[in-house]
Amino acid sequence: MTALLFATLAAIFTIAGGGLPLARRNLGARGLSLLIAFSAGVLLSAGINEMMPESFELAGTTAAIGVSGGFILLYISEKVTMVHSCREQGCEVHHFGFFAIAGIGFHTALDGFAIAVSSEVGAELGAVVAIAVLAHRFPSGVSFSGVMLACGYSRGRAWATLVTLGVLAIAGAAIGLLFADVSTGVLGFAIGLSAGSFLYISTSDLLPVAHEHGWGDYGVPLSFTAGFGVMLAASLALG
Repeated sequence: MTALLFATLAAIFTIAGGGLPLARRNLGARGLSLLIAFSAGVLLSAGINEMMPESFELAGTTAAIGVSGGFILLYISEKVTMVHSCREQGCEVHHFGFFAIAGIGFHTALDGFAIAVSSEVGAELGAVVAIAVLAHRFPSGVSFSGVMLACGYSRGRAWATLVTLGVLAIAGAAIGLLFADVSTGVLGFAIGLSAGSFLYISTSDLLPVAHEHGWGDYGVPLSFTAGFGVMLAASLALG
């Protein structure tokens, strides 16, 4: 039940973050870049320092397949759905439609899944992963809503999409809870899969977006390092 609670919070954070652009409020380009960089550091730290070691401890070398699979799965899903086409070429080139939403929804469901399977291993790992997910859900919601508005979405449609994404986070956690009675090897593989997704999201999704407005000074690297360090300190404190 704790996993479902954290997944529900992730849904709320996504909707709350997405609500800022929809309410005609924004953090400014620099503020959003720093927030995204911080969340990228948190995700990467959780993936490397907590989830990957736990995965290898439970599943042995099979965990490597899970980590690689999680990374590649998200890479392929993005390329198929063209989730980031608007960032690179403008919305007039690629319509931000169903498949793009499906790709982002898949990301969101994996976040809920990661919370659930990590909680099955122990409360400490579950807490670390939940913190990492919550840290990046808010800025992701802000960025996602901004893209929807830029691509011509009405505010009503954008709100409906945000709520749908929130529900997918909870659904992902519900699926992850099905791993409660599986072998430690399968559970370790699932955690590795989630770790791979964290590595991809932090390095290929969040950091490039953060650097769009952050190359002029050291703010983005410092914010990223701070996020990484805070998550590492939390991991060590939780044991």
